[in-house]
Amino acid sequence: MSDNRFLANFIFLSLVSGLTIGLGKIVTTLYALSLGATPFQVGVVSAMESIGMMVVTVPAGFIIARYGMRSVYFVASLGPLLVNLALPFSPSWIGLAIGRGLIGLCIPFRIVSMNSAFLERLKTLGPAKAGWYRGTLTGGMAIVGPAAATLLTQRLSPFICFLLVAGLFGLMGLFSLSFMPARQAPVEGAPGVLEELRMIVANADIAESCLIEFLSSATNSLFGTFIILLAAALPLLTAQDGIHVMLFQGVTAVAMLFLGGSLVDRFRTRTAYGLGLALATGALFAFGLAGGFTTLALGAVLLSAGSAIVHLVNMRMLAALPGGKSKIAGLYNLASMTGSSFGAIAGGLMSRAVPLQSIYLIWLPLLLLGAIAVRIIHQRRPQAASFATEAAE
Repeated sequence: MSDNRFLANFIFLSLVSGLTIGLGKIVTTLYALSLGATPFQVGVVSAMESIGMMVVTVPAGFIIARYGMRSVYFVASLGPLLVNLALPFSPSWIGLAIGRGLIGLCIPFRIVSMNSAFLERLKTLGPAKAGWYRGTLTGGMAIVGPAAATLLTQRLSPFICFLLVAGLFGLMGLFSLSFMPARQAPVEGAPGVLEELRMIVANADIAESCLIEFLSSATNSLFGTFIILLAAALPLLTAQDGIHVMLFQGVTAVAMLFLGGSLVDRFRTRTAYGLGLALATGALFAFGLAGGFTTLALGAVLLSAGSAIVHLVNMRMLAALPGGKSKIAGLYNLASMTGSSFGAIAGGLMSRAVPLQSIYLIWLPLLLLGAIAVRIIHQRRPQAASFATEAAE
């Protein structure tokens, strides 16, 4: 299949995937609130999906390497289809948490399949398109999904909304059969699973990218989990305003991911990471001190721009590594999912001790400590950097 045809099919699938994820998360959050869930309980519901994903993300990479992206993606789409049909019958937030956890056990096989396929094609697609997968996925999650949720939740019952989400998962599974890569021939003399995993983790570029992805995902999870609740708690704002803030975040992220690839490719890796940290810091200050919609929207724009820069650099580094990408993608997505889970749970715990808005200010020193840890790891690396880092810098 030509690069152009693959990219067109891939972008369509990732856009619908993002729409489904964004719609499902918002519908679940609003349904949890209608059942009387507290901010802490909403955080647990959101985190359960990430916890489920953490359990199987790394094994997913090895299973995909063995059985192929096409068949694994199709089978993994059936689980969320069935669970979303059952969620509207949940009598409490606990049922929603269990359901999101079950969905989380299926999602890594879909995400790692798509991430692997894209990383393997990125060598021929070029660095300017490094953010196109995340861009379309984010466009679905943060723009189309929230927009659809705004329209649908005001007009349809939770049962119909969950039914639509289930149907979309089924359609994606069927469409993937038309273009996702099939199983590749196994490599003769390949090392065992544990030995291969040790070799992947020992790679300095992979380890650093994963740690930075953890920090970025945790901060984004803190924003995404509690921004609707924060907007509803501020004077003159409502939960719908929180959804609109998510739209601002999505528009900026998509624009950066689609248009920023060539620009970020000119930055040294350290410069790009530093810029991402500065933008995230400004965003947290905006959320923690906001008194109205404008400041919340500004924070969303800063956070999405910083996250996009970090992602573009990480994709550039990982795509330059030799060999198949499914196992690397599994570890990278584990870092992302661990960060998402940590951000949601930590934010929920903090909200029990301090006012909701204060959690964004408390997050600042945690983010800075993580950045210091990345710096220490970088300074302790061997003087002979890998070819991927040399190319990036």
